[in-house]
Amino acid sequence: MAMRSRVIWGLIAILFTSLSFSTPAPAAGAVTNPVISLASNAKSVTVTPGKWSAGTKTTYAWLLDGKAVAGSRLSFTPTSKQKGMTLQYKEISGKLQALSNTYTIGQVFLTGAISIAFTDETNSALTLKGFQLATTVPKTAVATVQWFRGAFEVKDATTANYPVSTGDEDSEISATITYTAKGFTPVTASTNEISIPLKPRTYSLMWADEFNQPAGSPVDPNIWVPQNGDGSAFGNRGWGNAEREWYTEKNSSIDASGSLVINATRAGANAFNCYYKAPCEWISSKFVTKDKVGFKYGRIEAKIKGSTGLGVWGAFWLLGANIDDRLWPWCGEIDVTELLGRSPDTNYGTLHGPLSGGGGRGGTTDIPGGFANDYHTYTIDWLPDQITWYLDGNRYASVNKSDKDWVFDHEFYLIMNLAMGGNFSGPVADDVTKATLSFDYIRMYSINGIGEVIKH
Repeated sequence: MAMRSRVIWGLIAILFTSLSFSTPAPAAGAVTNPVISLASNAKSVTVTPGKWSAGTKTTYAWLLDGKAVAGSRLSFTPTSKQKGMTLQYKEISGKLQALSNTYTIGQVFLTGAISIAFTDETNSALTLKGFQLATTVPKTAVATVQWFRGAFEVKDATTANYPVSTGDEDSEISATITYTAKGFTPVTASTNEISIPLKPRTYSLMWADEFNQPAGSPVDPNIWVPQNGDGSAFGNRGWGNAEREWYTEKNSSIDASGSLVINATRAGANAFNCYYKAPCEWISSKFVTKDKVGFKYGRIEAKIKGSTGLGVWGAFWLLGANIDDRLWPWCGEIDVTELLGRSPDTNYGTLHGPLSGGGGRGGTTDIPGGFANDYHTYTIDWLPDQITWYLDGNRYASVNKSDKDWVFDHEFYLIMNLAMGGNFSGPVADDVTKATLSFDYIRMYSINGIGEVIKH
């Protein structure tokens, strides 16, 4: 519930690519094709002639942009005016011919082979392979690496090694290497692609509140702490959202079906004075597990039923447990769900961090039948490098760790509340006199062994 307000390598390394530098398959009668390379002085191009079957006589030709030009049998010295033109060496035997690889004059010349591969059997990291076989002309060429997920650059992934993250699953990972040298045109080449498979997830229940106390009971005080008032006592008037309610734990209880029901009502609200210097307009309830139970990673799921009506704003969310030392949004916020009465068929799942602030990052999804007609399950899978949202078991949004907005690597605590009015929900309509937010259960699971419950 938002409080809205290159690593440049100085290594000499090379890549032999099929697009610009590959040698065509040997022609009929040729055992190997000729191969051209840039001389170590970087001023002339030399050739290693092709091998032909015994007794075969051949002639040769240098091809500049496909047209024959003069050159010695084994070398060609380009002029400055020919920079950027392509050069090939052709050997002819009767009606047969064999072509060399292609070189672009004035460009860094690349030979050798490089690829990407997993570092070990755990498939947890990728690395560039083949640098020890590579050469460059000139030898001062500098290689710069960039890794890609599909067609998109992975921010700050610019070294030889690449740690595979959860966000890489079900995608293709590759790398490009750009070679630069003073006085030469840079050249960029691409590696192979590696598919990162989806990793199966196993969930194990670690903690739950099923709200199975007798009807009329309050929430479990060993788990939940009420945050009463209008936020002023916490230095956060209107709870940072210009909300209109006063929270009191008396507006909630366990019902006969074993659900916690938070009631928001106008009745009795005027007994409290709110930050807007008038009797309060609404009373409702808000509960947190702060200093009681904390959570770090895992699957967090709740079965919830909301209310419609303009201005109604129910939420199940988490805040960083370090909020007393690092204020919002630097502590981080994870909204498992926000249910706005003005959008009864929409579910909001959002992260808020120091970069995203009140706008947040996440997604929305439609709720079949709406959130007020029946209970629905609202879930996050929270991993060290990804948070994913689910509605009734169906994934609808995901955010990967990618920049300094990711502050979701420490303990958080749970919050459930029913707000009335505020910056996100809008003003409460005059015809709305009450609202409810019901929780059948809240559960936390580890994901493949990842997840922690911190009891204070």
